[in-house]
Amino acid sequence: MDGPEEELSTTAALLAEDDGADVAAVVHAHVNVVMAARRRARARRIARRRQYHGSTAGRRGNKRRDFAAGVHNILRDYFGVGGLPPIYDERDFETRFRVPRSVFRRVYLAVKDEPFFQQRINATGKLQAHPLQKVVAAFRVIAYGEAADRADEYVRLSRTVIATSTKLLMEFIVRRWGPTYLRRPNQDELNTIMERNKERGMPGCMGSLDCCHWEWHKCPTGMAGAYQSRKGKRGIVVEAVCDEDLWVWHLFVGAPGSLNDINVMQQSPLYLDVTGGRWPPRGTPFTINGRTRTLPYYLVDGIYPRYAFLMSPHPKPSTEEQTTFNRLQEAIRKDVERLFGVLMKRFHVALHPGRYHSVSQLVMTYKAVCILHNMCVESRRSNFLSRRRRAAGSDGGTNCGVGVGAGGGSGGGDGQSGGAPADGTAAAGAPAPGGGSTGGVGGGIAAAGALAPGGGVGGVAAAMDNIDPVGNAPPALNPAAHPPAAGMAAIFDAWAETQNVHENERLRADLTADIYRDRGELLAPYIG
Repeated sequence: MDGPEEELSTTAALLAEDDGADVAAVVHAHVNVVMAARRRARARRIARRRQYHGSTAGRRGNKRRDFAAGVHNILRDYFGVGGLPPIYDERDFETRFRVPRSVFRRVYLAVKDEPFFQQRINATGKLQAHPLQKVVAAFRVIAYGEAADRADEYVRLSRTVIATSTKLLMEFIVRRWGPTYLRRPNQDELNTIMERNKERGMPGCMGSLDCCHWEWHKCPTGMAGAYQSRKGKRGIVVEAVCDEDLWVWHLFVGAPGSLNDINVMQQSPLYLDVTGGRWPPRGTPFTINGRTRTLPYYLVDGIYPRYAFLMSPHPKPSTEEQTTFNRLQEAIRKDVERLFGVLMKRFHVALHPGRYHSVSQLVMTYKAVCILHNMCVESRRSNFLSRRRRAAGSDGGTNCGVGVGAGGGSGGGDGQSGGAPADGTAAAGAPAPGGGSTGGVGGGIAAAGALAPGGGVGGVAAAMDNIDPVGNAPPALNPAAHPPAAGMAAIFDAWAETQNVHENERLRADLTADIYRDRGELLAPYIG
């Protein structure tokens, strides 16, 4: 582009040619020269635009993506088009998306009306991407842990749209279902868990507690010292509690990777509530070796301190009774180890190192993964359905055990049950109200996976709005504030009870004697 220096030099040359020339003529000539230079520069800019197919030099234009074809591919493969059954069945669907079709429909119906996921018309009058494309792309990223541009050829979306869809979908899942699926059990649910653990040989057990490290690929260099573990990898720590069915009852994620399990536990809302007398509820006394107790406990490994609410194995078993206890304790405690393995294998976004630049996004990702995991557990296992139906009319517990980061506070609580579910789904056995079709591209999606009548390219039919209510209607849990302790005296009493080392030793001795008396012969072949 011709600059001011060229224009000034042109004017000087005109003045030098004829010193007696009229000033007006010189100025007129100069204007003509400048206008000609600007026309040449404009022609060069237009040529560059045509070359790059965009409005900015060096920037590529938008690809000619066929959004209708992207929706058609999804419908043809997994939901059916033109009255034909889908190419891939329910098993293939869960393999690709890591969740059952019912869970996918539930998430899709809840998020499709969000502003970003709505289908709009661009400036040229063409329909933009359908919400089904964005949700499918986000699930692919969560399931396979792959880069955002990997699904471009299938869903026909750009890398930016896929990355944004994944981020907003995980935020929506945590915001919508976090108070329901990431919470502590209420009294009825706790009674069920303790009863099942009693049958397994551990009366009074509330579940298994442990931590795992999640590597952080894009950890800033300035934060490497705090987030680098003893193995030399940068990451964050995840603390979880689960039961036999691998339901996540407590989640605290975001602590720096340099902390060990004890440091993480002392920052988690679980520990703060136990020592403050707010958790666990004492409504279920249990008997061990002839002694009645009211403080339940979690199963942990040997690194944890000897607190009254934590039960670790004997550090150096010297008798057959102690060996029997350790075998059974390790067999039940492996539930939380299985949980971390299932999460990583089911959702590869938690298996691969985190690609996000902030800790908050890592926290959001892991919370969303745990919520989807609990939804899958609930949809698969009928015992959870019956358990939640029994607990639907009971009082809620105290607190949602979800931490926001290192030293973060706790999440929302469960409160009173009753009313309509938070996500708008109907109660078990009744269809969900509402529905209606969504405009735009794509064929009709039936609830069972076949094409809805009147579908085809032109709009996703209302049949997809009919969520199968069986196993997908948790009780409504209205978030409640943390119940405060009775006073400083109650806080000191609770702290003294939970930190009592002697009570921990007595509890372990009673459990050792009780387990050996009841299950010694059963476990004898496995004792080396």
